[in-house]
Amino acid sequence: MFFSPLLTAQETYSMRVWQSENGLPINIVHSIAQDSKGYIWVATAEGVVRFDGLDFTQIPTPPGFKFSTSGSHRLFATSHGTIWLASSTGTLLRIQGDKATPIWKVDDAPNASPITQLIEGSNGKILILKGPDYWTYHQGKISRIDSVSAEVHELFEEDRIKRANSGRIGHDGRPGTLLSSRQSQWKIDDDNLLTVTTDSGQTWPIFLPGIGREFEVTEMLEDRAGFIWIATSLHGIGLIRQDRVDLQPTAAGLNRSSALAVLQDSQDNVWIANRNGGVELMQGDRTEHFDFPTGEGHRGVVSALYEDRENRLWAATREGPIFRWLGWRFVEEFVHVQQFGQVHNPPLVNAIYQDLDGILWMGGQTGLARAIGRQLDRVGLERGYPGGEVTVMSGGVEGELWVGTAQGFVLQYHEGRLRTIGSPSELLFRHVSSILVESNTRVWVTTLGSGLFLYDGKKWHHFGEDQGLPNARLTHIIDDDLGHFWFGSTGGILRASRADLLNRTTQPDAPIHWLVMNRSDGLPTSECVGGHNPAGWRFKDDSIWFPTTLGVVRVDPSLTKVNRTPPPIYLQAVDVDGTPTKIENGRIDLSPENNLLEISYQGLDFSAPEKLTYRTRLLGFEENWSEMGNERSRTFSAIPPGKYTFQVSAMNGDGVLSAKPAIVRIEKHPHFWQTGWFIAQLWLFVILLAGGIGGVLARIRLKRRIQKLNIHNARETERSRIARDLHDDLGASLTEISLLAGLGAEQAAGSEFQSQLDDLSSRCRATAQALDEIVWAVNPREDSLGSLIDYLGGFATEFLERAGINLRLRIPANLPDHPLDTTYRHSIFLCAREAFNNIVKHSEAETAWLHVTLEEGVLEIFIEDDGKGIHPDEPGLGQGLQNFKARMKACGGQFDRRNRPSGGTVVRFSIPLPNRSNKKRTTPNRQKTK
Repeated sequence: MFFSPLLTAQETYSMRVWQSENGLPINIVHSIAQDSKGYIWVATAEGVVRFDGLDFTQIPTPPGFKFSTSGSHRLFATSHGTIWLASSTGTLLRIQGDKATPIWKVDDAPNASPITQLIEGSNGKILILKGPDYWTYHQGKISRIDSVSAEVHELFEEDRIKRANSGRIGHDGRPGTLLSSRQSQWKIDDDNLLTVTTDSGQTWPIFLPGIGREFEVTEMLEDRAGFIWIATSLHGIGLIRQDRVDLQPTAAGLNRSSALAVLQDSQDNVWIANRNGGVELMQGDRTEHFDFPTGEGHRGVVSALYEDRENRLWAATREGPIFRWLGWRFVEEFVHVQQFGQVHNPPLVNAIYQDLDGILWMGGQTGLARAIGRQLDRVGLERGYPGGEVTVMSGGVEGELWVGTAQGFVLQYHEGRLRTIGSPSELLFRHVSSILVESNTRVWVTTLGSGLFLYDGKKWHHFGEDQGLPNARLTHIIDDDLGHFWFGSTGGILRASRADLLNRTTQPDAPIHWLVMNRSDGLPTSECVGGHNPAGWRFKDDSIWFPTTLGVVRVDPSLTKVNRTPPPIYLQAVDVDGTPTKIENGRIDLSPENNLLEISYQGLDFSAPEKLTYRTRLLGFEENWSEMGNERSRTFSAIPPGKYTFQVSAMNGDGVLSAKPAIVRIEKHPHFWQTGWFIAQLWLFVILLAGGIGGVLARIRLKRRIQKLNIHNARETERSRIARDLHDDLGASLTEISLLAGLGAEQAAGSEFQSQLDDLSSRCRATAQALDEIVWAVNPREDSLGSLIDYLGGFATEFLERAGINLRLRIPANLPDHPLDTTYRHSIFLCAREAFNNIVKHSEAETAWLHVTLEEGVLEIFIEDDGKGIHPDEPGLGQGLQNFKARMKACGGQFDRRNRPSGGTVVRFSIPLPNRSNKKRTTPNRQKTK
């Protein structure tokens, strides 16, 4: 899937493109439609597929129906999710769900004329225009209309005009002009090129990523959310949406490097700290760059910008010196730090603040200091400062100083002393990145790793990923004065309603509608920069600016258009003890022996499907919603007998929830000894037998069975907990250490610690990758063949891409999702991983292949390369290849390797799968080249 900006004017658009490497059967697309349920349907030269934003599902051609690969096809949508496919040879196919029913085959079509219109009339009748003839289809019967009424003529004329104005294929086989709901006009110009005319009257050409303008549009479509789809004759399908974020054009080179901080001063000048050193001064359309004379070998990278109450601009650098702007140049201001009569070098300042008494405060890596003349007086424990690195300083409602530290302290300066408002344990020992003080009983704090905190004057409230926060690594918070907070994060720009956040503090089940902006909204990168101040700024025109790793971006809160179309949510599949189970009449019946229930679901949001998040609950088992993030399935183990209702809702990236949740009713029937009548008779029997020997034995058996179930449930729960804890706690900590080490390396540039910090960052990333493999191996949800193949494919793609080696994947469709235990699955993965490692280390290959086959219960994995191959005189197997044999033997499989005739090596692993029940996967054929 490609993503690219299309325009660079006042209105900018971006496009996503899906092609064959993204799951589309072929890039030749004839028609595109959206059904009444919200799915997108695509007619290609090799069949029809349904698209849910993430996966393409190909609809099998019914027996006896010949699908024409030549000519063109048209799609029509009617009620109840029905799709109709009409070919240029006159055939007609009705599709409902995953089932296709032929209406006209090649042999029984009345003529070879194409169907140009198909509409739904009254009482569910389908009206068809085929060549010059009119037909009707109703209740499985199709008949010709001999006498066409004026009403029918009017219906077809209205449909013809509608199709002509909605980009659909017309009678001439070409797409009409699309008049969008946002008053833009999309059409094919005289040179057969696609253009858009905005509501302001400006006309712009549309470029396809990597192609330019040389592409042919076969059909257009505006979906329910107002986004524009295009079908092309050779380049797949594309989705076009208007950007909501602007990349600010600044000095040469800044847009290609990281911006560290941004500030607008009292004279409306814009100051931007550049990662390459110095600052950019933007005055209207003019931009000027200024460096800092910080000594030989230093670039003068800014760590903090600040304008004080006397309108003096200050800039602190990573190297230590602090500068003041004189109106035409920067001069060094503070030269010494004094504490207990001793003189020290200036601190490495991260933040600057001036209080109401005019005192300048400087905080940084070496602590906190106050300005006295041209010297700094260090503040210590005698004034309540606990020590550690100052990361941010902010002003309170009365101009008082608030301080945040890297260790997780939040401090308030009051009556000559700093008092602790938030301790590290209360803020989960996380790096404080920003503080917003609304009042002494409402203080908002963002952290790098644990999300958002609110102090209400008595206690702290936490808003993390468990509460639906899309990304817990927040870099800054800004109040737009329109009732929303805006957050910079390493996962994009976030927005939340103040009212939603406050409601959550008193109602644990209240939803928080998070708006998420990332590359799909025009951001050049999803990573906002933190660790420098200010890491965001609200300008006088109320626009909000954030520095990112690829420049400075701007958002206008008053003009931010929200996709208010609720995402539909559907139940996809239900597995009971690993076996697919149909939902009949909206309910599922579980027998007493059923222990494992897995429910899969899917929300529809095509503009940014990766932003969809889900919340679920099983009423009767739990009352509160569980925030699932982007997990598309929920598993329950050994639920007790009873009646339940499973509910799931989706929330799109603009914070809009599904109009109503998808539900399924579940009833688990009890064993006969768990019923009321049995228990009553058991007690009667016990009384009658004066001691109830038989009852005692029955109860012993019952306890043993329950104990076995509890042990099984506890084991699976413990595995899930270990996997979750490793991922959420240790994984997040490793990632944070890597980020902080990287930041430390930048701050230690040129020093003896830089290489050690760089090495620490690299080792943390490698350890995080190894930890991800362990989490995958431990997680019981991944105990299947499908998970093994998906994980192996993802690992190989990423691993070889880093080594510069192309990868081709050949994985068959409908691969059985066979259950595999952890040891079996992990041994196969370790063998395959070592094979790919050998390719990178020894083969000198340019291309590698991963081919998977499954025949008669035997899984074969072929890993090939086009490298130098195996020397014929090479001595016996090395230790790694001996490990291959040992692991394959433990799995009951075989291993061999040989040279390819055209050069390179082929490694084959052959493993017989355990004889257990299979379930089919609906993943389409994949053949991907990286």
